[in-house]
Amino acid sequence: MSPHESLIRSLLAAVADGTMLDDPMRYWHPDARQIEYPSLLRPAGHTRELDGILAGAEAGRGMLREQRYDVHSVIEQGDRVAVQFTWHGVLGAGIAGMPDGSELTAHVAAFYEIADGRILTQASYDCYEPLPVA
Repeated sequence: MSPHESLIRSLLAAVADGTMLDDPMRYWHPDARQIEYPSLLRPAGHTRELDGILAGAEAGRGMLREQRYDVHSVIEQGDRVAVQFTWHGVLGAGIAGMPDGSELTAHVAAFYEIADGRILTQASYDCYEPLPVA
């Protein structure tokens, strides 16, 4: 496994188990930027810098009872990495009309740019399965 793939798989595992915020600079470049293209949960899309990435991770820890990432493929070209994965999350609190314990699934294509051994950009296309409603 390449260092870039190892970094991304390690990040996904740390997000899933809630430890990413223990040492976020292990994963994220100080100039990191995250782009989420329009999806069911973010119809207008969303872009954030490192502070927003970390705030989003903190908010996610409060909303989700558990989550996991199933990586299907990784393709590298220099410092660019494309990853196809399925994300599964279980809500720990009812949100936006979805009851506590609802399971969410998204099929994701994510594209990373690595600089200085850390993630400089992450751009993702999240395709959510139909959302559960109360």
